[in-house]
Amino acid sequence: MRTWIYVAPDERSTKLGYLRAGAVVDRAEIPAGTKGCAGGWYRIAPRGYVCVGKGASLALEHQVVAAAVRGPRRGAPVPYHYVMSGSPPPHLYFRLPTVEDQRRVEGSTLNGHLARAAVAPSSLPLDTVPAFLLAGRDLPKPYGAEEKLHYSVHTGRAKESSAFGLITTFEWTNRRFGLTTELDLIPLDRTRPARLSALRGVVIKDLDAEGAEVPASAAGPTSPPGTAAPIAGAAPASPTPAVAPTSPAASPAHAASASFSIAEPPADELPLPPPGTDPRVDPDLKGAPAFVRAHGASKHRPSASGRSLVDAGLAPFRSGWVLTGRTRGGAKGLLETTEGSWLAGDHLVIAELRKDPQGFARDGKKWIDISIRRQILVAYEGTRPVFAALISSGRSGMADPEETDATVRGSFYIHAKHVSTTMDGDDEASEAFDLRDVPYTQYFHEGYALHGAYWHDEFGKARSHGCINLAPADAAWLFEWTEPAVPPEWHGALNIEGGGTLVYVHG
Repeated sequence: MRTWIYVAPDERSTKLGYLRAGAVVDRAEIPAGTKGCAGGWYRIAPRGYVCVGKGASLALEHQVVAAAVRGPRRGAPVPYHYVMSGSPPPHLYFRLPTVEDQRRVEGSTLNGHLARAAVAPSSLPLDTVPAFLLAGRDLPKPYGAEEKLHYSVHTGRAKESSAFGLITTFEWTNRRFGLTTELDLIPLDRTRPARLSALRGVVIKDLDAEGAEVPASAAGPTSPPGTAAPIAGAAPASPTPAVAPTSPAASPAHAASASFSIAEPPADELPLPPPGTDPRVDPDLKGAPAFVRAHGASKHRPSASGRSLVDAGLAPFRSGWVLTGRTRGGAKGLLETTEGSWLAGDHLVIAELRKDPQGFARDGKKWIDISIRRQILVAYEGTRPVFAALISSGRSGMADPEETDATVRGSFYIHAKHVSTTMDGDDEASEAFDLRDVPYTQYFHEGYALHGAYWHDEFGKARSHGCINLAPADAAWLFEWTEPAVPPEWHGALNIEGGGTLVYVHG
């Protein structure tokens, strides 16, 4: 399933990353040599060399490219659509099965099953049947993929409690089918769509002296320069739009900081606090991200007169905010946000803005701070926080990670990034699902990684087997922000020069 990209035209040289089966990338017109590679070493965009042979081809009409249809949706909250298997799990077909094939393979209960499944509408998009399959061709298995025993039209059932990433879905014989990333065909009425968390972190902008937001410069990812001709191995990747999660409760316009007096408020305004509790600035809170940790948390806004606060409804549970530093009643009183609302400090979990852990802030580099006790991740560029999100760390909290499911603590560097991957060793799902294509995975120490989770929505609570789980949209944002960068058509990149983003995990 992987074709490695090397720093030099030599399989003994350092690996830079890899292409997934079906990817199409630009290449040089002529090979750079044939040492250890009969098909030739070709330089690809934006860097590195690939050996043409078992894992890669110069033929754009190669059967794996034709079957793969399309690549991952880089920048989207998840790179693929995901489904979870039912019980019993689906059969894995390797060609379009006829109605007779399906009855023979799935048994006499199929008609009853289809009648029950027909009442459950699918939320998955519907494409046309891929031409490769309509032509009656068998789905190929890419080089390196597990070869399974072939029956008439299938290779047996999927494992119990499986999860799949889907390249495409379509109707065939009045039934929905999905083509998985491992080029298996599954009937979707034997699955259910994964329920993705809609949670999004908060992008943090610079604040002026008054605590109001000011525009911040931003540089999006650059596309790799094209060269002369393509090299094939998966479907072309989608364009890479920038992901900018925002607070679900945030307004595009940010109200100015309110001024207060101790005059008699109108009847619709909240009672004024006693003298001595006028708004003050807490420098430790200025620019700090915060998340609502309580259901039913009230928010307030300046009244029309500007003399007091009025009720402004509820702040959504787990919504993200940025504080201006202005407080009324101290850190446990009311805290002003850049959106103009005031929230009770007791209803918030507030990130502690950290100092320079490894000299990164002094050099203006990117780094990530993760608090296990607060269950908050903050991304920094130098001393400036730019993004914050709720996480789910190891469910054993601050225990020994060698003995429990706690997250390892210390300073590390991201050393490998994958658009999606099957997690090695540590199954991250407490439900014991066989998880494929875990999205936006970034390894920072041995088997510990930052990654999106499509199988739960408990962010803000420790519940993983040790990795740092992120809501899908937050994992996508972070993946495009960190180093090493993964070029658009690549599926993974490795850190070869110690330049990966620093990850600092603490209590």
